[in-house]
Amino acid sequence: MGARGVQVAVGFLLLAVLLSVVRLFWASARSPTALPSGSFVEHSAEATALIEELRLLRTDISKLKTVLEEAETSAGVVAHAPGAAKTETALVAAAPARPVAPAMSIALTTSAHGLGKRDGVVLMAVITNPSHIKERAELRAFYRDRFPTEQGKVRVVFVMGNNYFLGNPPKPLSAETKQLLKVVMAESKEQGDIVWVDGREALPHVGKATEKSAAWWQTAPSLGNYGYYCKSDDDSLIHLSRLRRDLEDAGESSLYGYVAFRGWKPNYKFQACGIDVRPSFVEQALQGKDFARDENCTDSVGPFPYAGGNLVCMGQVLANTLAHDGHFNAFVRKAHERNDGGIACKSPLECAKQPWEAHMWHHEDAGISYNLFRSVVRAGLKDIKVVKIQPWVHIQHWLRDNITEPIPLVVIHNLKGLKQLQSVIGEWRMDVGPWEFESERALCQPCSKIWSWNWARSCASGEGDACDEMVVFDPNSVYTCCMKGYPQAVMLRMNDEERVRALKDREARSKKEAADKEQRAAKAKAILAAKASRELVTAGKQATAEKAALENLKIGLPAFVAPA
Repeated sequence: MGARGVQVAVGFLLLAVLLSVVRLFWASARSPTALPSGSFVEHSAEATALIEELRLLRTDISKLKTVLEEAETSAGVVAHAPGAAKTETALVAAAPARPVAPAMSIALTTSAHGLGKRDGVVLMAVITNPSHIKERAELRAFYRDRFPTEQGKVRVVFVMGNNYFLGNPPKPLSAETKQLLKVVMAESKEQGDIVWVDGREALPHVGKATEKSAAWWQTAPSLGNYGYYCKSDDDSLIHLSRLRRDLEDAGESSLYGYVAFRGWKPNYKFQACGIDVRPSFVEQALQGKDFARDENCTDSVGPFPYAGGNLVCMGQVLANTLAHDGHFNAFVRKAHERNDGGIACKSPLECAKQPWEAHMWHHEDAGISYNLFRSVVRAGLKDIKVVKIQPWVHIQHWLRDNITEPIPLVVIHNLKGLKQLQSVIGEWRMDVGPWEFESERALCQPCSKIWSWNWARSCASGEGDACDEMVVFDPNSVYTCCMKGYPQAVMLRMNDEERVRALKDREARSKKEAADKEQRAAKAKAILAAKASRELVTAGKQATAEKAALENLKIGLPAFVAPA
C-alpha cells in the first residue's frame, strides 16, 4: 500500500473509531445500567445495544492497528518492540469482536501480548455460580494462604455470566435473585477477582455452564498477557505450584489436563459422539466399525483430545487461536440462539433425543475441545503438545482420609458441598514435598506410539460450524502426545499404595454393607413385631367390644318365664 493510500485508510478508520466512540457514549447515556469494572449486565435492550457498540469499537480499533502495522512494516519499522505493548487487565470481559480473518486476529494478539511484559505465568478461571459465595471465600483463602510463593505468578479469578436465562417468553428476575446479585456485586467490588463474561446463568438444560465457559475462552487472552490460560470449577482444588511447573515444562503450545478422546457431530448439531481414553476406539465409532455402540458417529469429526472440565489449560498459542477463530464465535452465537428457543431438559439422554434443529449444546467441555481441534487444524499449527495427567496420581475425585504422601496431586475435584470442600482443604497437607521425582518431565512421543493415534478427520470447508467436506489426516503431523509420569519405582509404590487403599475401601464398604443389611433386617423385624403388637391390641379391643355388646343384648331381653 502506498503512502497516500495508507493516509487515506488511516483517515477513514480514525473517523470510524470516532463515530464508534460517539455511539458508545450515546448508548451509555441512554442505558440506565452502565458497565464499570465488575458491573452486572442486566437483561435489557439498552444493555444489549451498549455491548454491540463495544463490539463495533473493538473491531474498528483492530482494523486500525492492522493498517498501521502494515504501514510500519512497509517503512522498515518494527511494529511492536519487546516490552512496548500495553496490556489490558480489566476484569470485565468485553463481548468478543465480530469475526475477522483468523490469521489477522492471531497476528495482532501475538504482537500485543507475546512480545510484551508478562502479567504472570498462569491465569486460572474458576467457573462459579453466583450463589456459591461461601465456596468462593474458602477457595480465595486456600489459594492465598497455601501458595504464597505463587502470588504474582498464578492469578485466580472467578467467572460468572453477565446475564440470566429468563425463559421464553422472558420472565423478570425474582426478588431473591435480585438480592443475591446485590450481595455478589458487593463481593466483586471488595475482592476485585470476579470476571463477568458474555454468558447466561440458569440455562434450561444440563449444560449449565456452556455459555460461560465458551465466553471465558473467547475473552481470556484479552484479560492479560499470560503464558497459560486455565479453567476449573468451584468444586475443585488445584495445587498451584505443581500446575505451574507442569505447564512451564509443557510449553505454550500445549493442551494440559486429564485427556480422553471424543468425536463431535458438526453442522450445528451440538452433540458429542464417541468417547474413550483410547483414540483407536473412537476412530472405530467414527468409521462405523464399533457395533457395540447405539449411536451413529459416521458423520462426526475426530478423534480429538478432550480435557475434562475439572482442569483444562491451554498455552498462549492455543488460547489465542481459539479466541480469535471466527468459526468458534459463530458456533457460540448459534448456541445462544438455540438456548433462547430450546426445550428444557434435565438429563443428557433427554437432551440428546431432541431434534437437530432444536438441539442445544450441553456437552460443555467436549464442545470446547472440538472447536479447539478444528481451529488448530484450520490454522495449520504444528508441534502441539497434548499432556495427560493421570488419575489417582495427579487427579482424584476426593481426598480420602487414609491417603498417604508422597502423592503429587494436582487436582482434587467433585467436592460436593461446602462442608466437604472445607474438610478436604483441612486434610490436604502442603507441608510435604516437593520431592525430587516431581521435577521429572512429561514423557513425549509420537501419538502413534504412546496412544496408537494414527487417524483423524476434520472439516475441509464450511463457514461457522458447517462442514461441507471432511478430510482425513495423520494427527502425528499436528500433535505430540505426552504422559506426565514418574520413575517406575515411584509409580509402582503409588500403585501398591493405591491397591492397599482400594482393599481397605472394599473391606470398609463390605463391613458397612453388612452392618446396613443387619440394621435393615432388625428394622424390618421391629416393624413386623410392632405390626403384630398393634394387631393383638386391635383384636383385644375388638373382643372386649363384642363382649360388651353381648352383655348389653342380654340386659335388653325380656325375662323368660317358664310356663305353669
